[in-house]
Amino acid sequence: MRGVTSMLIAGGLGCAVWAGFTNHVPFAQAEPGATKPPPSLSDNVAEVAVENDIDRRSRLNARLQTMVKDGKGARLTDAPSLSRRRAEEHVHRSASVAGNRTRTDTATFAPPPNNRHTSRSRGRSGYTPPQLDLKTPPRVPDNDLECLTQAVYYEARNESEAGQAAVAEVVLNRSRHGAYPKRVCEVVYQRNSRTCQFTFTCDGSIGRRPVSPVAWARAERIAREVYAGRSTSQLPKNSVNYHANYVRPSWGRRLTRVRQIGAHIFYGAPLNGGALPGGDEREPARTGLLFERNEALDRAYVLMTTQAATQASAPAGL
Repeated sequence: MRGVTSMLIAGGLGCAVWAGFTNHVPFAQAEPGATKPPPSLSDNVAEVAVENDIDRRSRLNARLQTMVKDGKGARLTDAPSLSRRRAEEHVHRSASVAGNRTRTDTATFAPPPNNRHTSRSRGRSGYTPPQLDLKTPPRVPDNDLECLTQAVYYEARNESEAGQAAVAEVVLNRSRHGAYPKRVCEVVYQRNSRTCQFTFTCDGSIGRRPVSPVAWARAERIAREVYAGRSTSQLPKNSVNYHANYVRPSWGRRLTRVRQIGAHIFYGAPLNGGALPGGDEREPARTGLLFERNEALDRAYVLMTTQAATQASAPAGL
């Protein structure tokens, strides 16, 4: 009995202590039979303020303004990044180069006008040998640079810039060679009773078709560079002849072949000291003894031959 009683007393004391803690009052102050309502969830949960979009935007703007004032707003400026600056610089350089090339390739010489009456029909193979007009005198420009531009355009407008510059070099090499005229225009329009040195000057190429403004401006730029010595030399100084790879001139076997650029084959000095095609056919220098005629010797020779003829024709025995 005593053990049971002790257990009951202990259990009652435990229940009383638990009830005092749950009512948040000391056990000594708890009134007998008094009950306290259970705590609500709102007593322990703090109120959370609801923030709308306008408040959130205002708070963000205030934070950004504070960062700018403190000098921490470098990331908020409009300055481009490194990759963006490099891309812009590349675009700027490309535009500058294109602008300079466009300005450089602006023609200053007017191209020859188009003559619609000059036409030439092509053969079945696509190529017809030119018909040379050697009777009509050509209109030779006064400016050597204009003549050089014509040579570059009509001889090599479909070639690369290196091929066009090589044609200009040949023209200048001829003007500096003793076997050809000294002025560029005289070299370009040189002709004789049989042919002309540059076929475009006498086969009707000038004015047959409208001139391409872009190709003409490029030809003038290349001619200016070669004429002024700003272009890298591609041929030796003795290279004064060339021809297209679809023709086989007889003089090609007599010259030293230098190189081929595009559709043009360029030649150098003659083999075995021969003559240059298109050059002045000068009398070779004489070597050895020189004999000069004398009137007295001529009269004595005529007298001797006359006497010999008379004696031969006289009858025998006289």
